[in-house]
Amino acid sequence: MKNTVSEVTEFYDEYVVEQANTGINDRIYGVYERLIGLGLNAHSTVLELGCGIGMMTSLLKRTVNQGKIHAIDISAASIEYGKAKFGGANVTFSTQDITTFETQLNTPDFITLIDVLEHIPLELHAALFKRISQVMGLNSHFVINLPNPDYIAHDIALEADSLQVIDQPVPFASLIQQLDDAGLELMTYQKYGLWHHDEYQWFVLRIKRPFNEVRIDDSLTLMEKIKRKIKRLRIKRLNK
Repeated sequence: MKNTVSEVTEFYDEYVVEQANTGINDRIYGVYERLIGLGLNAHSTVLELGCGIGMMTSLLKRTVNQGKIHAIDISAASIEYGKAKFGGANVTFSTQDITTFETQLNTPDFITLIDVLEHIPLELHAALFKRISQVMGLNSHFVINLPNPDYIAHDIALEADSLQVIDQPVPFASLIQQLDDAGLELMTYQKYGLWHHDEYQWFVLRIKRPFNEVRIDDSLTLMEKIKRKIKRLRIKRLNK
């Protein structure tokens, strides 16, 4: 498997046309919907790592019109395409190796790795997560969309010609350990499918923080408190 920086860059420089022809698909739009569900709004700040030609960026800027988006990719050709097609006053594109990225965004609301991690050598993942944790604040969401490792293994065995220059399974156990070592904690995990069952994995992480015993009831609205009380009364009746 090719894995030098120059070979990877060359591959993705030549991959621009294929990405443009594919455009926004179910996977990309589905991740956009998930981000909105997490609270993406007009004022959000987003650090998009591995943006490619900017198809996800084009969706993000539909919502983020008052905040800022910083989209980074290793391919200069991809970044030039993104700038020309999706650039704007609040959207910055830059050509960088995302494993050693720099950004002017201060504790962005969202940091994304959308179908990128499987294309980065496994030995670089730990350092990447530690770099990401350094720019996160307590309210930052770090999201990963990643193919199921068994799905990639299937493609390696049966459809190797469809794979990118680096396209490897990312073992779940080692991934979680590396995220933990970087001071991150998993808040949401889901395995899901778009075209086949269980193709993809969705992770939402945040910076670890000490446990603080705050009563849930103290943070609920009046209507939520009423619903909670009704539910508890129903449970209580089950014990009679």
